[in-house]
Amino acid sequence: MTQASDEPLLNAEGAPATILIAIDGSAGASRVIAAGARLARLNPVATVHVAHVFRTSRFDRARAGAPVAASGDVIDEAKEQLEAHVRSACRQCRNMVTSNFVVGDPTAEVLRLARELKVELLVVGTHDHAGFERFLLGSIAETLVRKAPCSVYVVRPTAYRE
Repeated sequence: MTQASDEPLLNAEGAPATILIAIDGSAGASRVIAAGARLARLNPVATVHVAHVFRTSRFDRARAGAPVAASGDVIDEAKEQLEAHVRSACRQCRNMVTSNFVVGDPTAEVLRLARELKVELLVVGTHDHAGFERFLLGSIAETLVRKAPCSVYVVRPTAYRE
């Protein structure tokens, strides 16, 4: 058995220096922010980017209960939500945190940001759609896990059960 040392802990080699936390407008976004902030605390000098991609698809917005035509007010509200999540991340970690608001396809835009920012860890949430809904909508998280140029940490919903 080994004993704990009195020496200060060092950051592990290979701790991510750039973390991208990709959120949507769902209630689960706060859980994704909390998970990303916990991971960022492992490397106090890491830069954290919080990104929200406003979907351009009419079907996606209608399914989510948002107006089909994206008005300036809807976009402004999405930007305000993003800034609230950035403030939350700043309260949960001491890292530098920046916001990224993008309009477009969530999968394509998150992958683009991950490449442009040279992200080493991507943190995303999942809604765990199943059956026909998953077939129809696909899984953004699953696609990101397969195509991202970095490691991906997926945050499941609180009430996830098999």
